[in-house]
Amino acid sequence: MNLLPYFFLNKEKIRQPKYLVFIFILLVAFSVSSYFIGKGVALYADFTVFWQAGKNFSEGLSLYSRVGGAERYIYPPFAAMCFQSFSWLSLQQAATVFCFFNHLCWILIIYYTKQILILVGFAAEQSRAFLFIAFILSFRYFLYHISFMQMNELVLLLSLLGCYYHLINKNNQAILVLVVATFIKIIPIFILLWVLRKCKVRKYLLSIFVASFCVLVPLAVRGIAQGSMDISEYYTTFLEPFKQGRVEPNMHNYALNAALYKIFSYTEDGAKHGYIISLLSPKTIDIIYKTIALFLLAGFFWILNPFKKESNYQYAYHISFILMMTHLISGITWEYHLVSLFFVLSVVASDYLNAQKTQKKYYYLLGAFLLFNSLIGSDTVGFYLFYKSCGYSFLTWQLLVLAGYMLYKSVKKQKTEHENFS
Repeated sequence: MNLLPYFFLNKEKIRQPKYLVFIFILLVAFSVSSYFIGKGVALYADFTVFWQAGKNFSEGLSLYSRVGGAERYIYPPFAAMCFQSFSWLSLQQAATVFCFFNHLCWILIIYYTKQILILVGFAAEQSRAFLFIAFILSFRYFLYHISFMQMNELVLLLSLLGCYYHLINKNNQAILVLVVATFIKIIPIFILLWVLRKCKVRKYLLSIFVASFCVLVPLAVRGIAQGSMDISEYYTTFLEPFKQGRVEPNMHNYALNAALYKIFSYTEDGAKHGYIISLLSPKTIDIIYKTIALFLLAGFFWILNPFKKESNYQYAYHISFILMMTHLISGITWEYHLVSLFFVLSVVASDYLNAQKTQKKYYYLLGAFLLFNSLIGSDTVGFYLFYKSCGYSFLTWQLLVLAGYMLYKSVKKQKTEHENFS
């Protein structure tokens, strides 16, 4: 019997002895996996950046000057204050604990995805099926994320938790969670704006209060001089360059601007691996990027419109679109950022299960593309095809297709309900 569906059982079944045994085995497996991954962490590993930032924060050292030798730190000062807890342990010990935490986050992401989709009206009896499909198609991204011990599972979990609180009319808790998530990594601000779109003024004031807390507490702990320098350096080393048009066309960067520069401009990786399609001027590439980005932002602002009629069912498409949009317009989108695909693919899988036979062929085409991207890797297709897929940014086009799909479904759903209402 396949054990994976046990993740999706209800609370009553989980209390049964055979499932308790399964949970125990799962926790042991998580512990062993975390131990070996944590043991292998090195100076230039991703987790070392967070551990070193916490250490530098507690010791009053610069957060953004690579003190300690780790790679560049690009998170807000509030996040570094939270990362202090890592510095209480050795690097390997902290990595082991955090890796175990990421395993648990994976389970909680599955749980809150299920809760959100059922709350908005997706069929509860189909939940095990569409969650399992999404689990298979997103497995690669979670595995990659856990191996690199990144923060994106935590950020996604907080974002989903904020959406869950919003859907059960606990907006104070939703705002608290989402503001904290934003000050760990700025991207959840788009989910926060979606939650606030129909709230009263006092909810906006609450979000400002919590945001002020997240700014002022690190400032107070570090001292006015060092705290102000932290804020300034965070802006000048990370936010300002991207605001001014910085592009990082690294082969493994799947942000939209990076994807366009990889295939339409000269890069060493592009010349080496032969994925440059044509050479366009930076101005032309920038126009293409801004046109697509403006379309995505227009879709986002359409979703934010507080005056349009909508049902709870549409919220799944709203959340999915926002998750895909943020990956596309972000300056940096590595593969391990794409753990958010689990939620999005759960929505797609549910639509597939409920589609008419004449519509199934379109889902088969989309499913083939999703499955290809979920399987491709240097160890499955060889380095040649893997580097080609990275250079051509297949994952970027997958994000763009899914963003368009979610926006289309959201508009179509509203139009259908409006016609029925009329």
